[in-house]
Amino acid sequence: MHAFDEMKAEISAFFNLNFLLKGIKWLFVFLFPFYLTLTANYLSLGGRLYTLLTGNMGAFLFGLTLVYLTFLFFAALLPNISAAALVVSIVILGLSLVDYFKFAILEAHFVPWDIYLAQNAQSFTEFLTSISIPQNILEILFGTLVYCVFLYLIGPKLPIKLRFRALTAPVFFLLLSLIIANHGIRQSFAQALGISLEAPAEQNALYAENGFLTAFVLSLDSSTLSEPKHYSKSYMQRTFERYLPEKNSGTTFQNPDIVVVLSEAFWDPTVLNGVSFSADPMVNFREIAKTNPSGKMISPTFGGGTVRPEFEIHTGMSTSLLPPGNIPYQQYLKHDIFSFPRTYKNLGYDTVGLHTYQKTFYDRDKAYPLMGFDTFLGEYDLHAEQHWNSGPYITDETIAEEVIYQLSQPHDVGVFVMAITMENHSMYQEKFEEQDREIKVSGKSLTPKQILTLENFAAGVSHSDQALKTIYDYVMQREKPTIVLWYGDHLPTLGDDFDPYLSTGTISSKTAAEWTEAEKNIMFSTPYLMFANYDTGREYLADQESVSPYLLPALMADYIDAPQCLQTNFLLELYRTCPIMSKYYNFYTPNTDKTKQEEMQDLHELLTYDMLIGKNYISQIK
Repeated sequence: MHAFDEMKAEISAFFNLNFLLKGIKWLFVFLFPFYLTLTANYLSLGGRLYTLLTGNMGAFLFGLTLVYLTFLFFAALLPNISAAALVVSIVILGLSLVDYFKFAILEAHFVPWDIYLAQNAQSFTEFLTSISIPQNILEILFGTLVYCVFLYLIGPKLPIKLRFRALTAPVFFLLLSLIIANHGIRQSFAQALGISLEAPAEQNALYAENGFLTAFVLSLDSSTLSEPKHYSKSYMQRTFERYLPEKNSGTTFQNPDIVVVLSEAFWDPTVLNGVSFSADPMVNFREIAKTNPSGKMISPTFGGGTVRPEFEIHTGMSTSLLPPGNIPYQQYLKHDIFSFPRTYKNLGYDTVGLHTYQKTFYDRDKAYPLMGFDTFLGEYDLHAEQHWNSGPYITDETIAEEVIYQLSQPHDVGVFVMAITMENHSMYQEKFEEQDREIKVSGKSLTPKQILTLENFAAGVSHSDQALKTIYDYVMQREKPTIVLWYGDHLPTLGDDFDPYLSTGTISSKTAAEWTEAEKNIMFSTPYLMFANYDTGREYLADQESVSPYLLPALMADYIDAPQCLQTNFLLELYRTCPIMSKYYNFYTPNTDKTKQEEMQDLHELLTYDMLIGKNYISQIK
């Protein structure tokens, strides 16, 4: 009897131990989504993860719910738990790493509409090869892999057959889809968890407050553009009829050939505090600007997003109405729209777009015809010889030669040429060979890496500056009236966390929302100039001023006395009211009447909505 009791106790202990071991196995399974949620938010927040866990637990739980539903979906669909863990890890950490590296490079977070760029994934090869992966990221990836292997080794088995589990997979997928895609359910769930639904002033604040997973999904709320108040045909008629063109406008217009050059990251690095350059990288620009209209363009973006200032200069529309990080060509341009190239096309001009890169990037090959371009040529379509003598991209020398080629062709009335350069695109660490870095950089606050970066950037700016001179010299000896607008699209990203802007004391904070007005002016101002080879007979209204990009085509049209249109007249009044208006960064012309500024901003957004997304009532005003 005693032996029987001992055996019974041993059996009981065995089953208790077995139960305990099973419990431990499932505990590790249960904790895996929690681990992934912590990891994803750590990549986004770094040391601020503690603040999320203690001050905004609702946001953490929102993200945790998303990960759990994703995990349960794959666990029901795949043969074992470890396979589901690996797939979910790839999805969650993959998105988180994209966010991490995008923010490191551009100081902007990964947003849902960035997925439009997936079709151009091969174009990012040059950028990715220049990125060094920090040690902590490698540790996270290795730790996640170890966790998945551990789940495989302990081998917890679901007590339900795969064919029955597959029936539950759609349930988890439906729940996940409802939270992500349904505005009402998403908002209700967020509100139940105590998450603030008031949109912060800038997108980065949304991610800082809620972490990557939650902020990424909540960003969907800003992707849907609501119809502006008062939007109707009658309201548009009453509001904008005062901007109708005068009869017989453009009496001194001479049908000049028009060239607009978007010079990639063309910016003056000599504004950095305490940094010296052995030669001026913009010597030609400064010389031309002495006798021609010039100023600063206040870009709607930093470090990337060329498509936004490009779109604004083509159309006179504002990207402030669109969600942060918008890609207007891919998201909103689905039909023929108003554009300044189209207005010149309607005057009999030939319209040509040029780019020394892939013409499919940002879907430019689809967007340019919708903006009235007859032709759009990419890197393999150019007539000029392709020069690759320095850096990984086709040089600006090529674009200058192609512009000259296009101007030299016969045109019945004239030609409008839009050229986009690529040579001075990031990354800058190992871009040019030493012999090509002729301008040397020095500064007490600079590290060797920063010096190398700035010397690479200075080489690119210098090459762009030389291309400007090539175009200038050709245009100034032509008999056919010609005008050129040359501008930089945005400042360069020279390092992580606004380095070296921050380390040189040029700005005081790595958080854009904390910049002073003077610092915003530095971080969003790029140089531009216009020059003509004939006397236009008019004064340029904004000489030596700072203006938003959407004003430049109207200012140029006024300068050459092009026939008026409603949009030009509205933009000229907007210029007179508030030349700088950057809603994203709360950056406006100092000392302007706030009431009038807000009124004109609302009208500009209304006009943009009508022409880009609405019913184009503006075209019916007579």
